[in-house]
Amino acid sequence: MKPGLGAPPASAPIPGSAPPRDRASGELLDEAITTLVRWAGRHDVQARVMQLARCDLPLSHVWLLTRIVNCGPCHPSELASHLGVDNSTITPKLQRLEAEKLVVREPDLSDRRAALVRATPTAVRLLHKLRRTRASILEERLIPVPGDRRGEIVSALAELARLLE
Repeated sequence: MKPGLGAPPASAPIPGSAPPRDRASGELLDEAITTLVRWAGRHDVQARVMQLARCDLPLSHVWLLTRIVNCGPCHPSELASHLGVDNSTITPKLQRLEAEKLVVREPDLSDRRAALVRATPTAVRLLHKLRRTRASILEERLIPVPGDRRGEIVSALAELARLLE
């Protein structure tokens, strides 16, 4: 490899990076966030949330429903594109959500040939229930932490979330 090409040595500072002492804090923060995301995405954690919330939808349906609630009414093709799947994959999921009264299809007034999918108030309540359930599991995990320290952790994470938005 020619000089000047490739990755810098591991000990070399990254241009525009924070000084080493701040970078160590950043690395700890990155590890903590990675652990939190990994924990939240674990199958056993998600299955426990679904069980405690008494939700029998497949996780893929919950993810789809979350997208619809967060984005508002949208075309099924937009959902398929966002998820990187074919429209034929989305159709049965939407049919189940529709049968469960979690979404409704309505005409797209700007394109009479198309339909929009909109979440119902029941869907919004279900997603709130799932979030509350996940929050209660997190609260259980924090029980061993002294109360004042627990408050500091929650406040710091809430502040970080605001900064990242």
